[in-house]
Amino acid sequence: MSTAVSRAFLLAAALLPVTGLRAQFSDNFDDGDFTLGTLWTGDDALYTVVGSQLRSNSPGAANYHLSTPSSLVDDAQWEFFIDLKFSTSGANYADVYLMSSAADLASGVDGYFVRIGGTDDRVELFRSDVGTPVSLLVQSPDGVVNSSTANPFRIKVTRTAAALWSLYFDDGALGTYTLAGSATEGTYTTAGFFGIRIEQSSAGTPVNNHFFDDISAGPIPVDLTPPTLVSATVISDTQIDLAFSEAVEQFTAEEEANYDIIPFNSAASVVRDGTDLALVHLTLAIAMQSGNTYTITVNGVEDLAANACVNETTDVLYFVPDEALPGEVVINEIFADPTPIIGLPEAEFIEVFNATTNKTFDLADWTIGDGSSTGTFPSIPLTPGAFAILTDDTSAPQYAVFGTVVSIGSFPSLNNDGDPLELKDDNGVPIDAVTYSDAWYNDDIKADGGWTLERIDPMTPCSSAANWTASNDPQGGTPGEENSVFAVVPDLTGPALTSVQVISPTELRLLFNELLDATSTGTAAYTLAPGGTVNGVVNGPAPLTTVNVTLDAPLVAGVLYTITVGGVKDCPGNEIGSANTAQFALPEPVAAGDVVINEVLYDPRVGGYDFVELYNRSTKTLSLADLALANEENGQIANITPIGAADLFLPGQYVVITEDPANIAAEYPLGVPARYLQADLPSFNNGEGSVVLMATAGDTLETFRYTDDMHFELLNETEGVSLERVDPARAADDASNWHSASEPIGWATPGYLNSQFSAAPSPSGELTIDPAIFSPDNDGYQDVLTATYRFDEPGFTGTLKVFDLAGREERTLLNNVLLGVEGAVSWDGILEDGSKGRIGPHIFVFEVFDLAGNVLRFRETVVLAHKLN
Repeated sequence: MSTAVSRAFLLAAALLPVTGLRAQFSDNFDDGDFTLGTLWTGDDALYTVVGSQLRSNSPGAANYHLSTPSSLVDDAQWEFFIDLKFSTSGANYADVYLMSSAADLASGVDGYFVRIGGTDDRVELFRSDVGTPVSLLVQSPDGVVNSSTANPFRIKVTRTAAALWSLYFDDGALGTYTLAGSATEGTYTTAGFFGIRIEQSSAGTPVNNHFFDDISAGPIPVDLTPPTLVSATVISDTQIDLAFSEAVEQFTAEEEANYDIIPFNSAASVVRDGTDLALVHLTLAIAMQSGNTYTITVNGVEDLAANACVNETTDVLYFVPDEALPGEVVINEIFADPTPIIGLPEAEFIEVFNATTNKTFDLADWTIGDGSSTGTFPSIPLTPGAFAILTDDTSAPQYAVFGTVVSIGSFPSLNNDGDPLELKDDNGVPIDAVTYSDAWYNDDIKADGGWTLERIDPMTPCSSAANWTASNDPQGGTPGEENSVFAVVPDLTGPALTSVQVISPTELRLLFNELLDATSTGTAAYTLAPGGTVNGVVNGPAPLTTVNVTLDAPLVAGVLYTITVGGVKDCPGNEIGSANTAQFALPEPVAAGDVVINEVLYDPRVGGYDFVELYNRSTKTLSLADLALANEENGQIANITPIGAADLFLPGQYVVITEDPANIAAEYPLGVPARYLQADLPSFNNGEGSVVLMATAGDTLETFRYTDDMHFELLNETEGVSLERVDPARAADDASNWHSASEPIGWATPGYLNSQFSAAPSPSGELTIDPAIFSPDNDGYQDVLTATYRFDEPGFTGTLKVFDLAGREERTLLNNVLLGVEGAVSWDGILEDGSKGRIGPHIFVFEVFDLAGNVLRFRETVVLAHKLN
């Protein structure tokens, strides 16, 4: 489909002798018109210029071309840019004719062309005989044209006077050419045209998606640059392949004296490759020894322009890979949260370390995974004591300056708050595993990002949280080198049994505090009392800290069992010691009154976390999996959050639910971390709010509505101070049953008896006060007194007031309240005006009446005391 202008030009060109054609040209389409300057003719209606690039413009299936006169043949170089923004195939590709015998590229021309795309998605150089590609001269690897949206390439082709063709491609148009190969082919020695031919199917994506730019043809630039040694590949213990940056001259390339190999070796023979003229096959006189590094120096090898290389040097490590045992390669550093930037690149990495002194491993086909994705290693040696930085393909160049980088396809995305990582060898055998947490930083600021987690002692193979901490290096981490926190910390302590979960009446899950030796967990390691036998064991997933055991008979409801573990070892071989027993029972259904909200921290210090302490006041063994916490919004229960863990909750036990146990342990050193459980919490407002304890079945077990007014009134600051329940047997909605935790114990008692605990005594008579002498100074000792009443019959309404010795009313504790048969109310020494009561005696006056007109009056004296300075 040619225009009149095109046909006129072709007629004029046909009347000219071939020697009148142009020897060189270039076109970057900046003029916006491909018919000006360099004159392109052919199917010009199917091409256009967009954004200073030549673009296809065919609406559907077509075979269409453009060409321009060019007589270049010998000592010629052709270059062009191309971008095919679709998935190429056998029906969708582009051919760029370097030498064509005719302007009409569809007319059966003789010459040479480069195909981009095609069935194998590669860049190829062909000879064309009467329009048929009959000889494939050079090709790139398959699949380099691999995108469905963009395939930018720069292509360069040269032909010497000796008809030696060389094809180069720059995948991504990044500025660096790769030599696809060279070949000698001299069938055609004349040319008339250069051109572009597009093969397009009826598919939609190729439409208007072929782009061309920066086309040039001219003589080969004078080569003044000698060849460089690009790579050395070990083929066997006596053969190494050397790749140069360009084709090398055969005689100098095959001169053995041009190659120096140390230590104690030499070239027995050298052969230039018959196809790839930049590749040399070097055979050594002496077989290499495994584990040795050899230095190869090349001098005097020339390129095809007679430029000789000088002192081109490379190191070659030869090794027969050793088999890795678990713990011989360890995960040594983790960069899960690279934002904000402290000094390292803003990109995640995992560092692995060869912890041996005499083994070299080939990491080919090893894997690193986090449970949701798994990346596979390329072949790379890891020598004794060496580090390797694992990261994704995009980030690999950023870490090259730090040491050996391994670019991992499908590199796992590391969660900031924690992830289970597992390193496996090429046979799928676990070599190391780490389940890290952001609590391992031991530093709230560094946990916010920009700092790595470093392993303290890489020679301790089965370490957990105690062997990790945040980096101390000023740049935020130490990729590729010894960790900043490195220290030799041998593990000399055996594992501990931390808890037992009842999975079913015949199956238990045992939880340990560190990684176990999987060979030590057999059935003989466990004994049960008062009866039963373990008849099966299944080790948990890596990292191994759990063991599931099956029983020979079902557990009996209501029976408290004890399991004792003996002989189980951790990875370094330490045997379990005295922390080897745990109690358990078949969990019973939870009911209202079994579990109470016992302590609440709703307003933590800056950077701190809330917690809710629960107390099992029943005689039942319960499961925490049956409990949930919630709050209230607009008077309705909301944000129900199951505790989730299947841990047992034994009678008389406390459990502290928090999102960050490490933070609670740091804030309250007297707490009991063994009773802390990491779980999500609903949000608890500062100032006032609510905590709702629920059964996962849906029943509300208890609701505690708190306000700042429930704190000890003389405290100037309540941030970081918990509210403690005075008596678990009294109602949660009784404001007098809550009090600030005392100062001497650190303002909270997570995991153990509350500092303000005061159980109401068994009522004796109508009014009992305990203690009779109290000291409300918030020191945790007798800060609160409790007045307990009891009646033989219900129906009394009562008023309880406090007076001084002069008869002046100081505080009303109950005011015309309908009373139960028995009950209690507490006083913390604070008067009605918010001031603290004076030292000395105070009178409790309790008046009650019923509807029958009966009136009873009770009077008790208490003493308010203070410490002497």
